Amino acid sequence: MRKKKNIPPLTAEQKQKVTTLYETYKGLMLHTARKFTVVPEDIEEILQDSLIALMKNIDTISSLNRCKTAAYIVLSVKRTYYNRVKKDRQTLSIPFEEDAIQTIVGNSSARNISLIDTDARLDVMYLMDALSENDRMALEAWYLEGYSADQLAAKMNCKPDSIRMILSRVRKRAAKILQETEVK
Repeated sequence: MRKKKNIPPLTAEQKQKVTTLYETYKGLMLHTARKFTVVPEDIEEILQDSLIALMKNIDTISSLNRCKTAAYIVLSVKRTYYNRVKKDRQTLSIPFEEDAIQTIVGNSSARNISLIDTDARLDVMYLMDALSENDRMALEAWYLEGYSADQLAAKMNCKPDSIRMILSRVRKRAAKILQETEVK
């Protein structure tokens, strides 16, 4: 039997915000939880624990735009799952985000990435989801994996001389996406 979590007392306005948040994003929460497990009881517990975590930050969440709210919710469900697995001492089928970053970038850079504030991390998550698969692959290969122009050209089936222009265009598309996100 699970131990009950302490939920801070909520005002009537906060309760309404939580209800609206859940009604709006319950499909997204369910979809995210199902990526990790298909056991209905586990999904239910993940959703309950996620909602409790979201309740604690409801005022912050309600000030975010729609895209950042969705990214925050996905991140919350992921963390709830990871914390649950870590607590139960089970092995993960996929690595923690921070472990994956450390593997790709290296320990010193990963520490710097983990210090980025939550709002910026949500922007980056939204950006990576909004980019096309080729754009995302180009950015990851060049900036995270350290590919040379020749290696990236081979991966993208183009000439090495084209890589600079391709990356420039990808950066412009990424900047436009981030600028549109700030407006919302």
